[in-house]
Formats: sequence, structure tokens, C-alpha cells
Amino acid sequence: MDYLRKLQKNNVGPSASTGALVPKVDKGELLVSNSDLQMSFANREAMPNQDIFFPAKEGNAPTSFSQPYAAGLVRGGPQQENAQKLLDYLISPEAQELISDTGGGFPSRTDVTPEGEYAERARKAMEGVEIFTPDWKTIDKELDAYLEAWRQATGS
Repeated sequence: MDYLRKLQKNNVGPSASTGALVPKVDKGELLVSNSDLQMSFANREAMPNQDIFFPAKEGNAPTSFSQPYAAGLVRGGPQQENAQKLLDYLISPEAQELISDTGGGFPSRTDVTPEGEYAERARKAMEGVEIFTPDWKTIDKELDAYLEAWRQATGS
């Protein structure tokens, strides 16, 4: 929380999205903003003055976590059979092979290794980065305490 308190001094206030902050980094109005790899790669040509980095404690590897997009069936929704076919296709090896160069993301399947320019750039950007999985159950249980600690540390 001490680190977040210090970081808060540089806060420019709420924004509509992380995508609204990247142009400020590109123009030099901000030194750093949060983003995701997919969005950063998508706007590199239009905003070349940004770079991608992953935080690391001194002496440790940089870390990040996957914030996956999700899809599911709505109980009682229309066209259940077709919806299931779409979901099955989206997680098929054929569709997952396309996810990097077509969708700008990473496959959700560990048995698929996409090829192509984007896939190679994404792999290179992730070299040496350790991916961890947050304990979402603990976060859910402790969320109110975490938010209160954040409010006290940052005054927001």
C-alpha cells in the first residue's frame, strides 16, 4: 500500500478506459499507464512512443496475470444449440490458431501455438515474464478489506 500511496501522486484522475490513457503516454503527458498486451500491440503503429513493460520486484522476474475474456450460454436464451456450436468453434484448435493474428490475443488452449507476425511479437514481449493465477476466491472474500486499504492508501 505504501507503493500505491506514492504512485497515487501521479494519478491524473479517472478516465473512461485504459485506452484513453495510452494516447497521453504517446504524447508524453504521462510517463506510464496501465493497458493490456492486446491493446498495446493494436495501437503501436498509431502511437509509436509507447513501450510495454511488466513490473518486477528487484532481483525477481517480471510478472503478470491473464485476464481472460469469457463467453457462456445464457440459461433459457434463444438458439441454445447454435450458441453452443459457436462456443465449441471458438475453443477449437482451428479458431485458436487464428486468435493472435486475427483477434490480437493469446489462445486459451495450451495445446495451440499460433504462428504469424503478431504471435511472434507477443511471444517475444512475454519472454521471461512469469504468469501467475490470482486466488480469485480469496480476492472475492477479502474484496471489501482490499478496497478499504486502497482508499486509505490513495485517498480515492
